[in-house]
Amino acid sequence: MKRGTLAGIVAALLLVSYAIIFAPLPLALKSLAVLVVTAYVPGALLVEWLIGGGDNRPDWWERTLYSIAAGYGIAVVLTLLLSYLPGGLQAWQMIAAYTTLTLLLLAAIWRRERLFAAPDMSPNWAPLWQAADRRWVLAGMATLFLVGAFFRIPNLGYSEFQGDEARAALRAAGVLQGYEEVLLIHKKGPTEIVLPTNVYALSGHLNEAAARLPFSLANLAGLFALFLLGWRLFGPITGWTAAMLLALDGYFIGFSRIVQYQSVVFLTTVLTVLIMYRTTRIAAERARYWLLAALILATGLLSHYEAVMAALPSLLFVGVLLWQREPLLNIVRQLVPALLAGAIVLALFYVPFVLHPNFAATYTYLTERRIGGEFPYNNLADFFLRTTVYSTTYYVVLMIGLAVIGLVLAYWRGLGRKALLPSLLLVAGMAVSSVNPTWLTVGGRDYTVLFFAGAFVLAWLMPRMRCEERILWIWFGAAMILAIFLTEKPRSHVYIFFMPWALLNGFVLERAFHAVRARWGTQRAAGLGVALATLAVAVFGAYAYFYFIYNQVEILRTWHENRPPGFWVVYDEPDDKALFGFPLRNGWKVVGTLYAQGVLNDIYETNEKEAWVPDWYTRGQERCLRDHTVFFFIDNLEPEGDEERRLLHEKLQTEYQLFGTVIINDQPRMEIYRKSETPIEPQTFYVEDVEAFFDNTLSAPDFPLDDPTILPVIDHPLNLRLGDSIWLKGFSIDRTTAKPGDILNLTLYWVTTENLFEHFTVFNQVIDFEGGKMIGQRDGEPGCDKFPTSKWKPNEMVVDRYRIPIFPDAQPGTYPLITGMYQREQGYRLDFFTEDGQPLGNYYQLTTITVEAP
Repeated sequence: MKRGTLAGIVAALLLVSYAIIFAPLPLALKSLAVLVVTAYVPGALLVEWLIGGGDNRPDWWERTLYSIAAGYGIAVVLTLLLSYLPGGLQAWQMIAAYTTLTLLLLAAIWRRERLFAAPDMSPNWAPLWQAADRRWVLAGMATLFLVGAFFRIPNLGYSEFQGDEARAALRAAGVLQGYEEVLLIHKKGPTEIVLPTNVYALSGHLNEAAARLPFSLANLAGLFALFLLGWRLFGPITGWTAAMLLALDGYFIGFSRIVQYQSVVFLTTVLTVLIMYRTTRIAAERARYWLLAALILATGLLSHYEAVMAALPSLLFVGVLLWQREPLLNIVRQLVPALLAGAIVLALFYVPFVLHPNFAATYTYLTERRIGGEFPYNNLADFFLRTTVYSTTYYVVLMIGLAVIGLVLAYWRGLGRKALLPSLLLVAGMAVSSVNPTWLTVGGRDYTVLFFAGAFVLAWLMPRMRCEERILWIWFGAAMILAIFLTEKPRSHVYIFFMPWALLNGFVLERAFHAVRARWGTQRAAGLGVALATLAVAVFGAYAYFYFIYNQVEILRTWHENRPPGFWVVYDEPDDKALFGFPLRNGWKVVGTLYAQGVLNDIYETNEKEAWVPDWYTRGQERCLRDHTVFFFIDNLEPEGDEERRLLHEKLQTEYQLFGTVIINDQPRMEIYRKSETPIEPQTFYVEDVEAFFDNTLSAPDFPLDDPTILPVIDHPLNLRLGDSIWLKGFSIDRTTAKPGDILNLTLYWVTTENLFEHFTVFNQVIDFEGGKMIGQRDGEPGCDKFPTSKWKPNEMVVDRYRIPIFPDAQPGTYPLITGMYQREQGYRLDFFTEDGQPLGNYYQLTTITVEAP
């Protein structure tokens, strides 16, 4: 392409994109324009500079996918660096930084010289347009796009932010407000915060569809990357089948519809493996391709640690080069620059992340609450039950069956008739595991992992197996054993082994197609394949449609009444924990609007367990079980238990007044209750009436942020030990002068160094020691009576707020404000100690309070 033409195309794309960003257009369209500016254009230029100059350059399909993945890396790294600057991230900084980078990449392309001679194209890497019938290529790409996009784009903004999504959106606001540590207290990589931050910074507002679109498009691109990888490894049927399986997979559909990292990990993992495989087939410009692979893998690792699984097949493909007798010195010389570049990119985030004081809490969370330490585990039952909520049971059984067939075929190719015994043992073990997943339990310890490890290791060692297939079996087996048997709570993280799993299943079906074609002929085999594929897409797609796209009735919320007929399940009701991506709307935008309009100004409480969702939609209003006067009652997707909800509802109906009901799809979704001595005339609210106002007015980033979104600012730091392992790190107070009847707002900051097993109550007293009289007092459980000490996690700060009333009969004077903890049942107080162990007594004086005459 001529220099002027390239510059003209880039300029036109940027001008159109900025026009969309600053025009009064839907936020989702602005999000796409932001992606063009911050990711897709610079990503395409980076790929063009790295690998676009030789005769051996990839075809347009492959180059486009590399550009998208590299673009996500640029969008994350450059904004990450901007976030380190003092103050909040500004739109002009984004425009200046990304424009400068674009110009630098253009200049680099113009100055590029060819570094390697281009050899003859490898027959295994000829352009796909030349390697197959174009009609079938176009048909495959079109059907994959239609199916993949249908389950990833429509109704993207219907569901309200769920849990981790709201946390990402809140922390994106934190970046814009200048909280420089907000990315470092996140317990994983910054991608899921930074991508919506880019949209937020340039458009000025953020809603659900705009925040999710970057991840939806990454997921869709990941399907085409898998299509390409499978085709390159084994053939077009392998690639298309693998991609279509994941296009219809509930996990991957769900990931594409939430603001989380998985879709970026999916895309970067597949492309890293594709590049590494390519370099085993073509030696030209290997160093540049490895550099690109390193940058793409680093992008995955900036999203989540589990992207490291891509390193396993990547290293195995490097081993293939050694097996092909490539000189070790050549490999090292070409690989080291890529490793250094990837390490530098990762160090930009992970060095300050690890050095940050909050990393201790992150490490505890990962090792104790996720991975655990009592290996091996057995999550087969949880995996099957959860996966058959996300996808139809028929799909899951097909995936498992094809994998078993693939193993049996591998055994028979390698061992001949001797494969009969291991094949029978494999089938028998799988049958027993389906009935009793913990069948191999000895002395109270579950050893089922040994059966699966043996089945995989045998496949890994089979003779007469292509290296590509062997590497996939190693990738699949290692990732599955890690997720199912070496992780305490894998939950949806099991997706890490779905990519090689789908590829192996596609390979099985490709071999089946060739066997049928040899017997019946190409036309009949193709007809049968199309018929079976159409049936599978219809059945699996119908399930996915009702559970993920259709929202006039939220199927998962009303499963007993509205479950689609014809889909067999093994459970009495779906698992209700850690489910993401399903339609869920409770009406929180009504709540935010009522606060903004002054209709509500109360401290609130809700049965939404996590703080993130209410914090986003109430725009930082105060939540406290101890002091609330308004309660938002919802029927959530992750219920606290039917009986507990019923008792709570009865209490609200008895002790509160119904203030209003939020209606969605003609059904009540939220009931707003208020404490009131006088009757209240209930009102009816509709989300449709306030949605545009909330998105276009209230969703700006200038609203109060507090713990746990950001690290709280401790006005008066302390470091006092209470008992054996509780530490008082400091306090904040809004005033030290008050009148009778006033309220003091005190915040205490606690940390424990080990798990606690007792409940301790906090006391806060403004006390007249000489007169023996209480001037003001507020006791309670930490965290507004919702976070007792027995639930504290080591190294995680507990922010503990109290509204301390000054009693109406308080006399003017200056009095100490003291705090401490006591065990309610046994009546004893914990003693305070200095940092070096000196005793301070069973209370600590925080400050003095001056009470003035009324």
